[in-house]
Amino acid sequence: MEKKVNDLIANLSSGRLGRREFLTRMAAIPGGIAAASAVLPMLPAETARAQFGPPPFTPAEGERRHARIRAMMAEKGLDCMIVPHRAGDGVNLLQYAGYVSGGGFFPYGDGAVVFPLEGDPIIVANRLPSPWISRAKPVVFEDGVQVPLGQQIVEAVEELGLANSTIGVVGTVTGGEGVNEFMNDGLVTYATWATVLAGLPNAEFTDISGDFAVLMMVKGEEEIAACTNAALIGESLHEMLIGTTQVGTDSALLRENVAMHLLRNGATADVQAAFLPPGPMADGTVFNSEYGIIHGGGYCQVTLCMVVGSMSAQMETLAEVAHELMDYGAEHLRAGKRFGDLMEEMEQINRRTGYWHRVPHIHGLLPMTLVGPVFTSEDAVGSRTLGADVVVQEGMVFSFEPGAREGRTAEAKVGATAIVTADGLNVINTIGTRVQQV
Repeated sequence: MEKKVNDLIANLSSGRLGRREFLTRMAAIPGGIAAASAVLPMLPAETARAQFGPPPFTPAEGERRHARIRAMMAEKGLDCMIVPHRAGDGVNLLQYAGYVSGGGFFPYGDGAVVFPLEGDPIIVANRLPSPWISRAKPVVFEDGVQVPLGQQIVEAVEELGLANSTIGVVGTVTGGEGVNEFMNDGLVTYATWATVLAGLPNAEFTDISGDFAVLMMVKGEEEIAACTNAALIGESLHEMLIGTTQVGTDSALLRENVAMHLLRNGATADVQAAFLPPGPMADGTVFNSEYGIIHGGGYCQVTLCMVVGSMSAQMETLAEVAHELMDYGAEHLRAGKRFGDLMEEMEQINRRTGYWHRVPHIHGLLPMTLVGPVFTSEDAVGSRTLGADVVVQEGMVFSFEPGAREGRTAEAKVGATAIVTADGLNVINTIGTRVQQV
């Protein structure tokens, strides 16, 4: 079974197998669709015979990341780090082990990077080469059974001569803090971590998930350029939606237009939240959407609230509150600002106006570790702010999604992708910051 999956991935990546045939064959293998879902977002969507292509970032970007990681390790007195691949959700492209190894090199299953303070790191259980890490422990079998990931991590630590050292680990904590709101059980399976603990009895472990996540959030020039390009695709997506939607437009055609726009721009979208009933759109239809755009190693999330035809008095009021929230956040999200303070200030606007919201007003991207409160209903107690004590830094990327909601369905939710600069905030998307009427 393992060989079949690996062969299909290899044939797809080399161009010997088309996307449709790849999916057809994967569907016949138990668990194959899950594997295909992990592989396909890494491929340029505009090609019929999708190729993996060159790495999205240069060796210089890898050196920048590795230098920052080692500086953090030295500050914390760590001799080694264990960074797992598993991210648990699809909204954090290039997370964790992918961040250290170059991104996108664990298309199927688990894996890890063992990263020493000094010397070359080792990539564990990989199926594709990494552009930044030359030492590798590929997936191996003994007596026809794949060697468990935990055992391979132990072997890599021993190979580096660090079995008796102080080791930082990412993903063993629970409760979400420092990882993201989807990661309530951490990143590492019980079996893997139990094997590591048993195999390295003389090591001292400390979880550094929160520190590592904040380090990842501060982007370099290449990452900022990639995220900006993804956000510009999102901006042109909004232009297309506004230009092609009117009363009577069938919702199926709207979704088709979105899919074709992404295809033409060589992008994919992991988040595709578009709330519309089937059939033609009636006068007064409200279209709230959010798309997570993946393109060339960059990621963004763009939000659009579009009213088709006439706007009700209720929507006009909701729009005013959403705009106030958006403007306040864009004015006050600055380097040096404590994230939790900004979230509390924006919650005060909701309390004053009497409207609630479902999703976070603002959350960080790549990874999604700073997250404002979430509410499940109008009268529910909201979740805590994740990363409340983190101070915003230059180079962090955020998704704005401020909303005002009345009752169960009436909602105005605006937003944008924005990057913190040395002297302010670069709000890349402008169309989505206002409710649009077409």
